[in-house]
This record gives sequence, C-alpha cells and structure tokens, in this order.
Amino acid sequence: MTELSIALPSGPDHQEGPIPPDLTLRSDWRSRLRPLLAFGRFEVGRLLRSWRFLAITVGFPVIFYILFLGDHTAGKVVDNTVPWRVYLMVSMCSFGALVAALNAAGTRLSMERASGWARQLRVTPLPAWSYVATKVVASMLVVLPVIVLVEAVGAGFGDVRLAMTTWVGLTVLLWATSLPFAVLGVFIGFLVAPEAAFPVVTGLMFVLGYFGGLFTPVDQMPGSLQFVAHLIPSYHQVSLALAAVDGHTLALSHWLILGGCVAILGLAIVWKHRLEEARGVA
Repeated sequence: MTELSIALPSGPDHQEGPIPPDLTLRSDWRSRLRPLLAFGRFEVGRLLRSWRFLAITVGFPVIFYILFLGDHTAGKVVDNTVPWRVYLMVSMCSFGALVAALNAAGTRLSMERASGWARQLRVTPLPAWSYVATKVVASMLVVLPVIVLVEAVGAGFGDVRLAMTTWVGLTVLLWATSLPFAVLGVFIGFLVAPEAAFPVVTGLMFVLGYFGGLFTPVDQMPGSLQFVAHLIPSYHQVSLALAAVDGHTLALSHWLILGGCVAILGLAIVWKHRLEEARGVA
C-alpha cells in the first residue's frame, strides 16, 4: 500500500489575502456603534432608576386623568364627534409625553452641563453629536411607556373601548409626534441654568398643556386662545390622534407644523451646542 501525503502549499503565492472591504466596513461600524449603544443604555438606565422622575412623569397625567374624568358625564361629546373620555385619554397621553420629555432632557441636561459632565464626554471616543442625539433618543424611549400606561388607565378606569388596531395605531402616532417635546427638552437644557431649569420646565408643562388644549377642548376657548393653540405642538399632536381614533384623514398641516417645530428647535440646538463647544463649555 502506498502512503499518500499532502504537502500544504507555501510561499508568497499562497499567503492570506487582504480582508474583504465589506468585513472591514462591518467591523468599523460595530466599533462605532458599541460606545453609542453603551452610552444610550446608561442614559435610559439613569432615568428609570430615578424614582422622583418616574413619580412626576407617571403621576401627573394619571392623576389628572382620574380627577378630570368625573367632571363630565360619560356621554359628553367633544367637537361633535369624539367622546369626552376618549378626548381626555388622548390629551393626558400628550401631557404625559410632554412631562416625560421635558423632565428627561431639560432638567438633567442643564445640571450635567453645570457639573462638567458634558466636557468630560469630549475626551471619550463618542462623536460630538452623540451627546445631543442620545438625549433625544432617551427622552423618546421613556415617553413610550408613559403613553401606554395612560392608555391602560383610560381603558381600565375611563371605559375607553377601541379596536386593537386602533390602539396600536394611536400609540405609535402619539409616540412619533412626541418628538418635538423631546427636542424642546434638550433645547431647554442647553438654554437654562440649573437653578432655573426645574421652574422653567414645570411652567412650560402647564403653559403648553393648557394653551395647547390638553385640559380644555380648544373649541371651548376664547377666540384669541384658539389662535395661540394652533401654534403649539401639543394641539396638533392631539388633533392628529383624535382624527385617527375617529377615522378621519390626518391633515397634512398638523404634520407640517410638528415637523417645522422639530427643524427649528433642532437648528437652535446645533447652534447652541457649537457655540458652547467653541467656548469649551460643552
């Protein structure tokens, strides 16, 4: 029997070739995303571990919903089409999103800037834009469970009955249209000193809530206040949500105003952030 032996090829012609470009690109993206994801988990974890933040964020809309629910009979209709209980649930979802977004970003960001935390992040591998983007994303992540909880209270205590597809669509719509609140919160955090952040955020919550028609239907307000309501994003968020519940067309004007708020506030944040970077503050 003849012994068969196989010699492994050697020499420069059989050396390992270069790493394919797609593998290099994939590895590069992973190395960039890893610190961003870690920073994002850190931010969300900080918010969820704060019992004060959770108490204010969850408590305000739920308590207001239960209190206002008994002020009107179950058969009352708002704007000739929407039952009072549905309107109140939607408006308190919007108010809860407003409270969560402003508190998640505004107050905390202001304190972080004063403490030097933003300057410390500049020496990390995180890109400059990630600090602002993570704040917005973290705010949006804590807004979603607040909306779901208020909806659960509406279904349990307010006897709101909707089809499952309507519940899902309403939740997604309310969450997506909360983006202006998250961006506003970040802008307030850049704009206001720490000692004034909490009063400013609290004042904005109730000013935007009242003048946006979250406590009183806009059609029941005086004419001048109705004009003001049309300038506030919470009014357009609630208008879209009520139209979705009632099966009406989602007016393009509401989307345009909400998008315009995000664009204007986003540009203001970029300008403020670059200004503070140039001064070595952020």
